[in-house]
Amino acid sequence: MSQASSDLLIETIQELSRDLDTIDSQLQALEVEGMNQLQPWRYLTLQPQVDSLIKNKHALQDAWNKAMNELARSRSDGSSLHHP
Repeated sequence: MSQASSDLLIETIQELSRDLDTIDSQLQALEVEGMNQLQPWRYLTLQPQVDSLIKNKHALQDAWNKAMNELARSRSDGSSLHHP
């Protein structure tokens, strides 16, 4: 894999990491909001937002894992060329 491809993967991984951090922050904010609600029904109305964020988080995590695997594979293939 070329250096440019490797750099692109690293950039993608960093972007996915930022997106995952954003989702974690949003989930935490919803958790705090839900805990501060005195009416249980209000807490339950937040659940669809939580479910959507968790679904997005799983998709991002899968993409992050795939990119990390590709990067590891490319680095492994590249190191085997330099070390016979």
